[in-house]
Amino acid sequence: MIKAIFLVFSIMLLTFSAIAQDGHEGHDHSAHQHDGEPELIITPISPSTLKAGEDNEVVLFIQDKQAKPVDVSQFEAVHTRPVHLLVIEPSLNDYHHEHPVQKATGQYAFNFTPQTACSYRTWVDVQLKGSHQQYIPVDLKGAEECDGPIDKTVNLEASSQGYDFKLELEGDLKAGEAVFANMNITKDGQPVDFLEPVMGAFAHMVGFYEDYESIAHIHPMGKEPIKDTERGGPTLRFHIEPEQAGYLKLFAQVQIDGRQVSAPFGVIVLE
Repeated sequence: MIKAIFLVFSIMLLTFSAIAQDGHEGHDHSAHQHDGEPELIITPISPSTLKAGEDNEVVLFIQDKQAKPVDVSQFEAVHTRPVHLLVIEPSLNDYHHEHPVQKATGQYAFNFTPQTACSYRTWVDVQLKGSHQQYIPVDLKGAEECDGPIDKTVNLEASSQGYDFKLELEGDLKAGEAVFANMNITKDGQPVDFLEPVMGAFAHMVGFYEDYESIAHIHPMGKEPIKDTERGGPTLRFHIEPEQAGYLKLFAQVQIDGRQVSAPFGVIVLE
């Protein structure tokens, strides 16, 4: 069964969850796992097939269990947005983080340009008011059904838009064991200490397991920004506790000078 594992990020945490902080350093958070039946029915209603290399408007129809369209007012805003979409194709290379806009009650539209002709999977990250955060997988049909091997490139360094990212693990990544990780960002050898807030944090890190069924959404430790004028970096610290062995693809996302900058990492989680 496809699952999306919801993390609350803190000193105690279960991997493959979405991480939430209250913005206070040193404050522990309880860990929760929500892996039950989805509370929503989500269906792509256009396009019928994605077009590779072109800008596609995708419309998702979101209904509750009674088949009633869900209005955006029924969602909690989590990290500044009512709906987050974590989109990727089977090789785990072409990642997109999107935020749809409601066009009509229950109809949520976003645009993205797929770089492959494969089908894509989007995990819809939502939280109904009075309920818990969920990640609901929805498949978007491509011109090809790609079932080749996942690209299991292992790398702890990446460059994007002139910025260099380095992930330093303070121990081996092992299933069920916690490890701290530091992400350092430089440009031309100089530390980047002017990271801007993006969706209520100085960074987001989204991970996909090789099973193409489980995800993680991790935020840095420490105090989260509350003003747009606050700046972070050059080092961001994370707490990771993977729950299963295998390949894990991580995408770090930051904002610099008003632009989104993403960097991919690949790691192996040991037994």
